[in-house]
Amino acid sequence: MMNTNTTTKSRGRGKRILVLGGALLLAAVVVGGVMYGPEFYGLLQFGKQLDQITQEDTRVGGPWPRVSEVCVSCHGYEGNARAQTYPRLAGQPEAYLKKQLTAFASGERSNSTMTSLAASMSQHEIDGLAAHFSKMTPLPNTTFQADPARVARGEALVKANNCAACHGQQLEGKDLYPRLAGQGYGYLRDQLNNFKSGARRDATGSMTAVVGALSQQDIDDLAHYIASR
Repeated sequence: MMNTNTTTKSRGRGKRILVLGGALLLAAVVVGGVMYGPEFYGLLQFGKQLDQITQEDTRVGGPWPRVSEVCVSCHGYEGNARAQTYPRLAGQPEAYLKKQLTAFASGERSNSTMTSLAASMSQHEIDGLAAHFSKMTPLPNTTFQADPARVARGEALVKANNCAACHGQQLEGKDLYPRLAGQGYGYLRDQLNNFKSGARRDATGSMTAVVGALSQQDIDDLAHYIASR
């Protein structure tokens, strides 16, 4: 049989070890707080800021998964396409984006990719996508190298045809009229030719009338100037 005194001593020793261990742990926490307190506080603040950024991102772009992520491969991150053949969606007027997505969905406009994509979207998704890209900041078209002579001729054509009346003084777009400034050169050239040939139409008929009087060189010059803006 175990001696009672031995048992009592063992328990007392265990308590002392436990108390000592607790004291050492507390001391370590205090020392760690003194040494790393600013860094730990900074980490907490960073965590809070990250939560705020995430919440704002969800408010602007909607919950994940997002339809807008499908657009990245062609239209670039946040709608700033780097390839000159795709339209840049960042900063486009919300009303214009809605109208074009609806036109693709109805067959009024035709594109092998956009027609099927828009037709599969609900009105809520179309509205959300238009709102999302309209809030994105348009970045300069830095992947396009403009020819100065063509830019000068294109600027003269923009003024002569009063493009600012519909598209804004800086060609920034407004209401149902698209932002032209900084669009991809290839995309601009294709769309101007589509208006000229009748493959693309606008409700007012103004684009067909303007482009119908332009030569191919005029169209190229216009695209040079607008893409360089």
